[in-house]
Amino acid sequence: MNGALGIGAPSSAFGRRGVAKRIGAVSRHLPVRGDRLLDVGCGDGTYTVELAEGYVRVDAIDLEPQRLDMFAERIAGSPLEDRIGVHKMSADSLAFDPNTFDRVTAFEVVEHIEDLEGALTEIHRVLKPGGAFSLTTPNRWFPFETHGVLWGGHRRSALTAPFLPWVRPLHERMSDARAFTTQEMGRLLRGAGLRVRAIDYLMPPFDRRPRPLQSVSDGLEGTPLRVFGMAMAVTAVKPGR
Repeated sequence: MNGALGIGAPSSAFGRRGVAKRIGAVSRHLPVRGDRLLDVGCGDGTYTVELAEGYVRVDAIDLEPQRLDMFAERIAGSPLEDRIGVHKMSADSLAFDPNTFDRVTAFEVVEHIEDLEGALTEIHRVLKPGGAFSLTTPNRWFPFETHGVLWGGHRRSALTAPFLPWVRPLHERMSDARAFTTQEMGRLLRGAGLRVRAIDYLMPPFDRRPRPLQSVSDGLEGTPLRVFGMAMAVTAVKPGR
């Protein structure tokens, strides 16, 4: 990874430390290098450009044209322009041949995919045998809804309803994004024919908070309390090599 966290400032809501923590987690699971990479839900490319240096060819997909335009503008005129293909495409209908990619990534995306089972089936199809799918997504055991709380027709602070993710019926009514336990995510991945290789929990990055608070948060990732982390990072492999 380069130190600048991509071309231009990252737009991730989790800030520079959040981006670095997520990429660092999946990089520890398996090295981020190979021939072909597919980044699902790429947005403006904040994560994609960080991973691109390890791959010969990168394809990035999203459904929001404005974010894709921002991504195309971001890499225009740079060395990445000829190596990254930016596509408007749905994860449950990938226009790529079977056995194409060494790695597929999805950072904070799967919680928004309506047909997640269909998308995982497609990801399995386009992965090469032995290829890996790495994702990060909200952890249900984190006591706050990271996308905010929908209440009275407005999106409100996560502090409005603490422990909301722990009460599934309420969470489904008051959030527009899902949250998963690692057991639930494991079942989904295995159902698509993928074998879970590694799981990590990520505590809040506290990107703009005092350094002692960052240190405490990071330190909890090495304790049993990590199961209450804000996000999980999971890597699963397509068998066959």
